[in-house]
Amino acid sequence: MRQRPERTEWVAYVRVSTAEQAERELSLPAQQKAIREFAVRHGATIAQEYIEAGASGTDRRRPVLQRLLGDALKPTSTISTIVVHHTSRFTRDATHARVMKAKLRKAGVRVMSVLQEFTDDPVGKLMEGFFECIDQYESELNGLRTSAAMREAVRQGHWPGARAPYGYRSVPVEVHPGVVHHRLVLEPAEAELVREAFELYVGQSGAKSVARTLNQRGYRTRAGALWSKNLVMLLLEEEALTGTVWWGRRKGRALRPKEEWMSLKVEPIIDTETWALAQQLRGEREPKRTPGRAPTRPKLLKGLAWCGKCGASYQYETGGKTVINGHYTYGSTTVETSCASGRKRAADSGSRPRRWMRPSWGRSRGSSAPRNAGEIWRAAVVGPSTGFSTPGARLFAARR
Repeated sequence: MRQRPERTEWVAYVRVSTAEQAERELSLPAQQKAIREFAVRHGATIAQEYIEAGASGTDRRRPVLQRLLGDALKPTSTISTIVVHHTSRFTRDATHARVMKAKLRKAGVRVMSVLQEFTDDPVGKLMEGFFECIDQYESELNGLRTSAAMREAVRQGHWPGARAPYGYRSVPVEVHPGVVHHRLVLEPAEAELVREAFELYVGQSGAKSVARTLNQRGYRTRAGALWSKNLVMLLLEEEALTGTVWWGRRKGRALRPKEEWMSLKVEPIIDTETWALAQQLRGEREPKRTPGRAPTRPKLLKGLAWCGKCGASYQYETGGKTVINGHYTYGSTTVETSCASGRKRAADSGSRPRRWMRPSWGRSRGSSAPRNAGEIWRAAVVGPSTGFSTPGARLFAARR
């Protein structure tokens, strides 16, 4: 049996969540320096550094953290210790911290903090869990403070978001010495595209046609991609284009009550009447409300009748119109040539055909015996057919 390598390596994990934090005492270089000195004091050296810049501590899917966990949990890994500057750098989710550290501990990997050294006993684990709860509490408290500050910015007419709605751009404005906020102003090129898109759509063009026209005229999305039907629909439903940006509509993925939304007034690109007309047209063109062509009438002999001369199946032929009696025919054809047996009118057996050709269920083509006579041949043969008598087919009249 192959012996697993010994775990002896120390690695570092450093993280900052924002650019502002990176400029303060928790900058990446400061964390790296402190971790290296901590390792030296313990008679070790840092073999590798995992650097996560601009990632929230509550995000469980941080790519660098996932790579670190993957490397540490491999059976062939040589990592024995992960060093962080503070427990909050590892994660700000207490439950996630407990789960990750339990998996690492089971694999023979420990997590150490420069600013908080814990003993490897029940008291040390209790204190470690206590600090992890504090990290989560601080994160949630900071979230409340940030949300309150952003709501106040919106109340004062500033834009607190990172990505401006399409048709606008965010520009910095110094409201006080050293205090910078942002405002939304029109982006001329995008505003022109918005007006063209609405003009095309309310002019009876569908979203797919609008996207094709915009692409032909050389317009592209912010990412430089081609416009698609879905992107056009998202653009058309953007209420900010009428001069009102709604902030705080969602908390995570959940939609907040409308009374909690905050409005921010901006210069409109589209008048309210045009926007409302576009929403009305979109509702009228919804496939669920305006279905396509109704399905054709049932095809009674579909897959049940074969030509006894050429072996081809009888196909249901229509002229594109829904007629009950006498206008549909069953014809037997092959790929290369038309069978000499000709086409047989469904009306020959009445409006509800009861005269059937020899059925194909339960038997292979060319076979003369059914596979299960007791179950398949339930119809009693009462005599030769008069409606479909041709040299190329064996016909029976059966009672339903």
